[in-house]
Amino acid sequence: TALLLLVGFQGALGMWTVTLLLKPLVVTAHLIGGMSTLGLLCWLWLSQRPQPRMPAPSGARALVLAALAAVALQIALGGWVSTNYAAMACTEFPTCHDGQYFPAMDPAEGFVLWRGIGQNYEYGVLEHPARTAIHVVHRLWAVGVTLIVAALALLLVLRASGPLRALGAALGAALVLQLGIGVGIVLLHLPLGLATAHNAGAAILLLCMIATVHTVWRAPREVAA
Repeated sequence: TALLLLVGFQGALGMWTVTLLLKPLVVTAHLIGGMSTLGLLCWLWLSQRPQPRMPAPSGARALVLAALAAVALQIALGGWVSTNYAAMACTEFPTCHDGQYFPAMDPAEGFVLWRGIGQNYEYGVLEHPARTAIHVVHRLWAVGVTLIVAALALLLVLRASGPLRALGAALGAALVLQLGIGVGIVLLHLPLGLATAHNAGAAILLLCMIATVHTVWRAPREVAA
C-alpha cells in the first residue's frame, strides 16, 4: 500500500517538476521519493527471505537507526545541493575556495524552501554565498554521517558474525566509495559521470542501510556478559 501511494505521488512530483519550473523543493522531493521507493522495495524483498538467527551486538539497534536517519538527511541535502546548482560552489578540498574552509556564506537564504511560483529555477537563482552555504552544510553533515556509519560498520565487523558481519563490511565499503566520489566531483569539477555515480553511490549506501536495519531488528538481542 505504501509503495502504491508513493509511486502515485512520484508521478505527481514528476508533473510538478515541469509545471513549477524546476522548483528546488519539488525536485528534491522527487529524488527523496525515488530513494524511498527503492528502500521500500528492498524492505519488501528482504521480508520474503529467511531471517538469520545470529544475535545483534549490544547497542546496534539504536546505532543503526541513527545511521539510517543520518544517511537519509544527507541524501536530502545532496538533492538540495543539486537542485540549487551548488555542487561547484566549493572548488577545493578539503578547503572550500581561496584556501578557506568557511568563506562568506548565507545559510538563511540558501535554505529557503519555498519562494513562490512562476520563477524559472533552471541554473539556479541563488547568489554565490547562499550556494556556498548549501555546499558547506552538505560537507559538514558528511563528516557526521561518516562517523556514525563507520562506528556501525566497525561494531558489526568486530562484534557480529555471519550476515551481520558481511553487512558491516558492505557498509564500510559503500561509505568509502561514496566519499571518494564526492571528493572526486569537487577536484575534477563536476564531470557528468561522477555526478551520476554519486547518485548511484547514495542508492547503494541506502540499500546497505536498509538491509542492516532489517537484519539487526529481526535478529535476537545479544546477551550481555
